[in-house]
Amino acid sequence: MPLVLIVDDSPLALRVLARRLGDEGFPIAEASSFKAALRVDVARLGCAIIDLELADGDGTDLADALLARRTTLPLAFFTTGSSPSLVQSARARGPVFVKPDLAPLLAWLRRLFRTT
Repeated sequence: MPLVLIVDDSPLALRVLARRLGDEGFPIAEASSFKAALRVDVARLGCAIIDLELADGDGTDLADALLARRTTLPLAFFTTGSSPSLVQSARARGPVFVKPDLAPLLAWLRRLFRTT
């Protein structure tokens, strides 16, 4: 199964999400910043889950940078609450899930990878 890239600048959120997705059987790649995410080999990714508000950049800008390198990369956003305009902009690139509810995100991943 391809890697799921998780990008979040909150160490706690990153650890919790990575652990939960790992427990569900998804192989994980982690990045704690916009810059770190750009160093990941997008060819190995099955999808990316991006926090909308990163300390060193905007999650939608990161999504655009990743899509520029691989136009078919599935993207989703996982956030605590951002401005309505940022959420709307993100939805043009992929689904937006609200922390801490993991159930909808897990359902999206299962559909994406067709797992039970």
